[in-house]
Amino acid sequence: MKPKGSTDYQINRKNYEQKPGFKADRQMRHANGEPVFPEINLSMILRHLWRGLCKLFVAVRYTVHRATGGLQIQWRLPWFKLGLAALAIFILTKKDIQFSINMKAPLAGVFGEAEKTGGAAVPTTQRLSMVQPLSFSESTKVSQRVASADELDVNVAREYVKRFRKVAIVEMRKYAIPASIKMAQGMLESMAGQSPAAVNQHNHFGPAFAGDQFDSAWENWRAHSLLIQREFKSLLDEGSNYKAWAKGLKKSGYSNDPEYDQKLIDVIQRYQLYLLDEEEI
Repeated sequence: MKPKGSTDYQINRKNYEQKPGFKADRQMRHANGEPVFPEINLSMILRHLWRGLCKLFVAVRYTVHRATGGLQIQWRLPWFKLGLAALAIFILTKKDIQFSINMKAPLAGVFGEAEKTGGAAVPTTQRLSMVQPLSFSESTKVSQRVASADELDVNVAREYVKRFRKVAIVEMRKYAIPASIKMAQGMLESMAGQSPAAVNQHNHFGPAFAGDQFDSAWENWRAHSLLIQREFKSLLDEGSNYKAWAKGLKKSGYSNDPEYDQKLIDVIQRYQLYLLDEEEI
């Protein structure tokens, strides 16, 4: 007997809602009061793409069936090949996408890099393109002499070491380039950060990036590490032997300064930069 005032529709709807799984199928799941959305991945995309193709095929069959007056037509399509073609199209469309990386924390925090805008310090956003390889041709090599250790102001040089100590160590751990070598190159080639290229273009490594503009000093340091790893790969076997690295860079044509290797060794020894090769962050 149905309750007084209830219609058959209301009774049937109430019974249907009490069936297991009804609300689970009709409502979003929540966690801590926030909506939980399904994770979108490649398999889900391909699955929906496949379903769409199947629906399209059914629609085409129905249209042809009506147009031919119900004649029976044999449909034989290479479903496996069609699936591979769809997957290939998906991969090709994804391959053309270029990625932009915003390298803030933890790198900005570690390196202490910031740019000033309107008098206020703003964390620097570094952008490295994954599709633009670096090059190191004859035209990019330094065409002038490199500064010597005697030409550096002692206080400025010490501040430079303090500023980029963690950067040099991080690059050493990641790319196996002695921190002492990286620091010495940056000091001599940028006059400890005082050269016009370092101030205006964030370029601390003149021989490799003459005329290039960088968004931050760190981006320049990372680009230099990538270049050394690619163009002077044989030096990676020298480990932390900074003297062998200095001579190897000179011999390999990194700089045309005839005293480049000795200048590196001199500044490393004067400021005890070899201690950086044993440090941890």
